Amino acid sequence: MPDPVLSVRDRTEASAAVDFILDKLALYDTGLLDWIRIYPMTEEQHKPRIDGDCPPATLSVCWPPRERYVDTGPPLPRHKYRIKVNVWQGMDYPARERGWGRVPAQPLRRRRGARQRYTTRGLCEWRYPDRQSATVHALARAIFLFLAETRQTGQPPSNSNASAWGHRWAVEWLQANGQQSAAEALAAQLVKWYLIQSKGT
Repeated sequence: MPDPVLSVRDRTEASAAVDFILDKLALYDTGLLDWIRIYPMTEEQHKPRIDGDCPPATLSVCWPPRERYVDTGPPLPRHKYRIKVNVWQGMDYPARERGWGRVPAQPLRRRRGARQRYTTRGLCEWRYPDRQSATVHALARAIFLFLAETRQTGQPPSNSNASAWGHRWAVEWLQANGQQSAAEALAAQLVKWYLIQSKGT
């Protein structure tokens, strides 16, 4: 159940997106979630991380607690997770984003004599039609990591799984707000990721 003392602070005026996220979060136990913060992305944060790459539109982080909760009395702030996201507030939407997703299996580097191993995790690209959908995706990614760490998803807390979770919630948001073509593009990519993951190729 939601934590009645969960602190949420939004400095980007994305109240509709935040309300959507909080409605989704109400289905989960947030007793170990201390606060959520949404801030504008700075010009420095918006710079491409690699020459020639697109600048990020969002940044999201889920900080783990300073001390693990061992279920002996009410959890204290030091036992709780904290979430912060930054969302680009510029006028250049739709915006491209590059983040972890699923790609055809790639060989991992190995030591001599070790068995060859593969991964389907890699960098992918998608688009946000506006700031509100970017906010939904960024929050959903960070919230997934909290839910996975607290064993509420049945999935490991990886960035690629977080991106897929972000796609699912963003698709619902876009559909609810009449942005069907943008929803279909994210949904199609999500199906592709599922197929790659299920086949391992």
